[in-house]
Amino acid sequence: MLLMALGVSVEPTRLGLTVLMLNRPRPLLQLFVFLCGAFVMGLSLGLTLLFVLRVSPMGQADVSGPYIQVALGVLALLVAAVLAITASIRRPAAAPRAPRAGLADKVARRVRGFMQNNSLWVAGVSGLGIALPSADFLAVIALIHASGATQPIQSMALLFFNAVAFSMVALPLLSYATMPARPYARVSASHTWVRSRRRIDVA
Repeated sequence: MLLMALGVSVEPTRLGLTVLMLNRPRPLLQLFVFLCGAFVMGLSLGLTLLFVLRVSPMGQADVSGPYIQVALGVLALLVAAVLAITASIRRPAAAPRAPRAGLADKVARRVRGFMQNNSLWVAGVSGLGIALPSADFLAVIALIHASGATQPIQSMALLFFNAVAFSMVALPLLSYATMPARPYARVSASHTWVRSRRRIDVA
């Protein structure tokens, strides 16, 4: 679970949004609201999956935790294989893109305008969005569920996962309070390094 959380903590999107929050007015407050939104989504969704849906028809299905973990593992291997194969194929130079359709262009402008808005609502909604369930999150939920531990222990495990997964947001937040110049440079460097990794490294 620790390894999964560390992997999630350096996702390019998560690092990119952290850099974006550091670039906005009142970065300390922006990062704090962003982190709160992420924690609210991660914890509420995890607790719902663990303690609410486990007594629902979905939770009483014949599919147990180990089967879910194996299924997610097979899916991860398939994704890795596809990435490795496509990375080894040399692609021809990309042709110039055609202009976007009217609706797609409007949506892109709306999203760009939303992200450039300096309101704290943008930080909160971005935090909620970054914590939406991924394959890693579902695998961790399956792992916690299959442990058979008591509810308090499962809740603490979920809290631990979220704390580590959002450490790359919390650490710049704490650092910015003491030395405002360094967090931006270090998080930007981490983001650039992750983005520069080749597809074969990801595979």
